[in-house]
Amino acid sequence: MRKLRHVTVETVPLRSLVLALFLLLGVCSGYLATGRFAPGGDELSTFLDAYLLRAAASKPDAETVLRTLVCFFRSSVAAFLLGFSSVGVFCLPLLAAIQGFVLSFSLFSFAEAIGQGGFLLLAALFGVRLLFVLPCTFLLGSAAMERSWAMLSLVGGKRTRIAPAGFSRFALCCLCLLLGCALELWLVPLFLRGGI
Repeated sequence: MRKLRHVTVETVPLRSLVLALFLLLGVCSGYLATGRFAPGGDELSTFLDAYLLRAAASKPDAETVLRTLVCFFRSSVAAFLLGFSSVGVFCLPLLAAIQGFVLSFSLFSFAEAIGQGGFLLLAALFGVRLLFVLPCTFLLGSAAMERSWAMLSLVGGKRTRIAPAGFSRFALCCLCLLLGCALELWLVPLFLRGGI
């Protein structure tokens, strides 16, 4: 019989904690910026109405597919590529903070424009993206942070072992992100036509 292990701070790598902290800082700053810099209610409502009409269309056009792919892949690909440079030690936490800011600012701005009754609409618009993008970016960013840290120590003259690039992890994340894109392009119009 196997003994269950508890996850403690000692078992979680420091790089993951740093990325999580910066992601949390980005989420908090996005929330705080919503009240100060969010577009006006009428402007955002007009944009939201146009978006919902377009998203409820039967088939997404090429522009919608391309924008969805960019939204899903940009931070994960950036995290993976930053793992090939020592500058990634400084840029990966910044990337996590930016991603947290953009996601929370968008979510809270839409929540403010929709009002209290729009929780299901927010879940439909942002749920799939949050379920796929954040874990993939975090997984790739944590591995990239380890590689970047090893490369930075090489600059200082230390001999350290550099972790493999993790192409299989990147390929698995790309497959997950493609699945997420397909789900979002299929589910969001389905939810919107269903009258959420």
